[in-house]
Amino acid sequence: MAKGDHVLLAVSGGVDSMVMLHLFAALRERMRFVLSIVHVNHQLRGEESLADEKFVQEKSALLQVPCVCERIDVMSYAHDHKLSKQAAARQLRYECFERVRQKVGARSVATAHQADDNAETVMLNILRGTGLRGLAGIPPKREPGSIIRPLLFATRAEIEAYAEEHGLVYRKDTSNRSLAYRRNALRHTILPVLQKRVPNIFGILNTIAETMYDVNVRLHRSVDEALRSILREDSPGQYSLDVQALEQKPDFLWSEILVEILHRLRIEPTEKKVVALLRLCTSPTGRQVEMSGTLSAHRNRDHVVFQRAKHAEHTRRCVKYGGCYNYNGGRISISKPEPVPSVFHETSGVEYVDADRLGRHLILRSWQAGDWFIPLGMKTKKKLSDFFTDQKIPRYQKSSVPVLESDGSIVWICGKRLDDRFKLTDRTRTAIRLTYQPSI
Repeated sequence: MAKGDHVLLAVSGGVDSMVMLHLFAALRERMRFVLSIVHVNHQLRGEESLADEKFVQEKSALLQVPCVCERIDVMSYAHDHKLSKQAAARQLRYECFERVRQKVGARSVATAHQADDNAETVMLNILRGTGLRGLAGIPPKREPGSIIRPLLFATRAEIEAYAEEHGLVYRKDTSNRSLAYRRNALRHTILPVLQKRVPNIFGILNTIAETMYDVNVRLHRSVDEALRSILREDSPGQYSLDVQALEQKPDFLWSEILVEILHRLRIEPTEKKVVALLRLCTSPTGRQVEMSGTLSAHRNRDHVVFQRAKHAEHTRRCVKYGGCYNYNGGRISISKPEPVPSVFHETSGVEYVDADRLGRHLILRSWQAGDWFIPLGMKTKKKLSDFFTDQKIPRYQKSSVPVLESDGSIVWICGKRLDDRFKLTDRTRTAIRLTYQPSI
């Protein structure tokens, strides 16, 4: 920070952020700061969240600091991306900070993390097994990026004492008392016990973070340099990791490289996921693991390929004979009745069915729980979920596979398997040609 900077203050209304706001307001004239406020309403605590938003708006008006309030749908994002509520809130919050920073033209975004937060983060990262970078805790400046943490030098007790001394009013988040959250459980149960045994535990953890920060900066440079020759973007949403190039790097960098890849792909890098990726790097072609509900990784010869799920339609679409339709990014054609072909081509993208066995009402849709069909060549039912599992189709791709239905019965898992009940027989008089061209 320098004189004349435009600083966007992330203000929740809690004691930490209200003290930060008070300090910047006090320095505003002397340092010629231009100040703005961003408040993110996570919409997780109903009326309490709305009261926080109103409180911040009122305080910003009193201080004559422009305020931007944003509301984010944490629960929907967490559900869609298979993230924890906390991870989803963090991702959306920082995206919001950057969006508002650009909107107001601020140089940096100041968050109110303090020394106790830092100590807790170091301990949580030790328990998560996040590697060397986890020991660095919360950095004073987020690299790369525009996030600064000007209160990291102060403890929670010092901040609360400052608020009391200056008569600052602030909001209390009742969810901070819930032991259902890992950080709260650590803060209220584990750390107090450790503090009785090691009175300076917070100081020790902060010293570890300070020491490891410099190590982490150097490590990040090495990882960043390594990734230039290891990771490439093949197409939008698809990345590939060169396993042979990874093996040329020092062993201690492997985990850190994989952690950084997950960060870039916006996946929380838990120890379990990093270990799964390390195993995938030594697995044969065809093996795969799911990183989240929207991202999978699979081994393809000398590469590990990270594939994003494509948005799938979940609508039921009525279709007709003689029509061509775009569905889930692919293209499906259904011919009118035609003579039975004398020659068949071996391709999963083209199938022929008995025209007389099809009903009047044809529907394209995605699979649903409980779906079943009789795979071509079999005589018994098979659940569609089991079929997908046998075909090694990852969870995130299942909804992208179109299903053709006739009068309530599945005719074709498009591009995958025909239902035996609709196949051509010696008694077939006319056929319907079905074609499916998936998106690339």
